[in-house]
Amino acid sequence: MPFIVSSNIDKVDPATRKLIRRHVMRGKKRKKAEGPGAAGLASADSIQNHRTQIRLQEVLDMYTLLQPGCFGTHRYFVDFPNEIEPSILWNIEQVSTVAMRIMFPLLTEMGFQPEGKVWNYPIGCDAAAFHINAFAVQSFIDRVLRRQSEDMVDPVATLHHQKGLKLIRERLDGDDEEAKISDATIGVVLKLASAAQFGGHVGIAQQHMHGLWEMTNLRGGLRVFQDNPKLLVEIWRCDLGIALLANSNPVFYRQPSEPLPDYPEQVISSFSPSIYSQEDAQLVPDRNVHLAEVWLVMRKFCLLANLGTQTRMLIQPATIYGTMTAVMYRLLRMGFTAGTLDESSRLGLLAFTHHIFLQWQDIRLPCHSLSESYRNYLQVYALRDTIPPQISLWLLMVGAISLFSVSDEMWLADYLRRQATRCGVKTWKDGQEILKSSMWISLLDEKSGKQIYDSLTEISGPVLGTD
Repeated sequence: MPFIVSSNIDKVDPATRKLIRRHVMRGKKRKKAEGPGAAGLASADSIQNHRTQIRLQEVLDMYTLLQPGCFGTHRYFVDFPNEIEPSILWNIEQVSTVAMRIMFPLLTEMGFQPEGKVWNYPIGCDAAAFHINAFAVQSFIDRVLRRQSEDMVDPVATLHHQKGLKLIRERLDGDDEEAKISDATIGVVLKLASAAQFGGHVGIAQQHMHGLWEMTNLRGGLRVFQDNPKLLVEIWRCDLGIALLANSNPVFYRQPSEPLPDYPEQVISSFSPSIYSQEDAQLVPDRNVHLAEVWLVMRKFCLLANLGTQTRMLIQPATIYGTMTAVMYRLLRMGFTAGTLDESSRLGLLAFTHHIFLQWQDIRLPCHSLSESYRNYLQVYALRDTIPPQISLWLLMVGAISLFSVSDEMWLADYLRRQATRCGVKTWKDGQEILKSSMWISLLDEKSGKQIYDSLTEISGPVLGTD
């Protein structure tokens, strides 16, 4: 409980007045908890709703002055390691306020978050975690915000990386068995794996993930983290991201005999006729039964997301990350003959789910195996008759918004124009309708999709669908 002592007869400052009012009104004016509706949506009226994506330049502006007056009231009494500089502490504090909006845009833009809760797992008072987070944050600022090349190594970030590794090795070599597999230790290893993934260091990232897998097994498996969803979600995302980066199997759910995560009830409860597009009705019977199920699950998820945007209703976080794990781990287990509708759909779904669930906002990681394999596949098969033109146009646009730059990939611009012509696209609205007939989340990609369309019409004329 806070105590307020004042000997001044003047009015208190606004922050103190707010604190007093909050304490006086505690328990007197509570809103009834709103459970998720039948569609897994919750009202946005009772919570803060961040609809606008944060621009990276805005985040960069936060770091022009690195000598703050304080680090936030919730950090005042934390025992920081003496070796961490005040500027680094301030960076950690500031990045934590925007990190999830950049790292997981769909969750923070569309996910219902009860008031007072944030979706990034805390680092607590763990010295190793502070050092590794200092390294990760400084690397993020240098690589992403300041656009520095990987060759420009920040000595301060490197020092924190070395200190964090030293502390975690000492812990793993010590006698405290509980500390070796604690949430704090797992969080540090997860951060190391994520940093290696971000830097494109595939082998190092995989080593960290295998260590993480062994730790979770000693704890009793992933189910023990159900009470810590923030950590659990990042374990899943890191595992899936590294598997796609390395074109390898994930470390979790990799055994054929191991049960895969269930689909959330909200996306599997009923496949009503309204979620079938005309293309679905024609193509679903021709697909592998398990792949068809994944396709329809993602179709319904996109419908929920677009409905939520239109009605200001937010999706429960469990529905978002539950769909992510159930869909992506299934797709990674599947494999079909190249050039078939099944394999084309599987790769398109992998690229699309990577984009909406794993990809950082406006950031495309270097040396990504998914980019290379997707490019090679589209160049060979995208224009073939084995893929319907509407599906082909969707496959190409998914690549354009998530993996490639149309201005750098002239073949992609050419393929998009050809398939748009075959589909009779004459306006962006026409293109939207075709994309939504497969799957499309307007909240994430309306702006970038329109920009791509406009760039194509600048080359081919005002009407894209004409020669």
